[in-house]
Amino acid sequence: HLAFQPTMMEARKAEEWWSQGGQSQELSFISQTTVAGGVGSKLSAAATTTNISGVRVASDQASSGSGDLYNVFCRLSTVQMHKQGESMSIFYMACMEPKDNGLCCNRRVDSNGFCFSCNRAGKVAPRLNIRCKFSDELDGIWVTTFHEAAQIVVGVTASRAQDIEQTGGREALEAAVKEAFFKEPLKVTLKAKLDNYNGQPRSNVTCVAAQVASRGEHGRAMLAEIRRMLMTKSV
Repeated sequence: HLAFQPTMMEARKAEEWWSQGGQSQELSFISQTTVAGGVGSKLSAAATTTNISGVRVASDQASSGSGDLYNVFCRLSTVQMHKQGESMSIFYMACMEPKDNGLCCNRRVDSNGFCFSCNRAGKVAPRLNIRCKFSDELDGIWVTTFHEAAQIVVGVTASRAQDIEQTGGREALEAAVKEAFFKEPLKVTLKAKLDNYNGQPRSNVTCVAAQVASRGEHGRAMLAEIRRMLMTKSV
């Protein structure tokens, strides 16, 4: 429960620290949960922490180029599984043949496994590509979420999603995805950039990395947000 003006010793020490300058100090993370060595951790480290409303403002002011990165603490509220009454596939089959740079092609193949980029049929694997709605305490936003981040967000690998659909049908797959709704606090890295659609500029926000937020990191982020709100009100 929430107690106002508690009299316990710990509360008095915290109040004394706050009144003697603690309110103006920067809160720093003692520890941080990241995907060790992964691209996602590098993207997260380069991003600015904000909330979903802040990302909306940033996307309206986005410029063309590589885009700006923002970390947001939120939860997965839903995944788009249907469009105009029809089921949408949440994964596609991608070409796994290596390119000259050593990376996999990752282009979508046709029903016969043929890759038009590589001009041949080779190794293929499922890749997630989903439309997610992330929500925090004030706002929500729909963003396209790509393979690596998508697997963390829904808690199901692309191969597992394919197996579930093949063995249990579409209903089983949708049930597995829904288990992730509002389940864990997430730290997602969103990219806001200006794209061009049919000759018209349009802001575009995508999820490029994600991880389950540690309780400690999430709590410190909320404390920092409370401090910013208090400082804004005192101005």
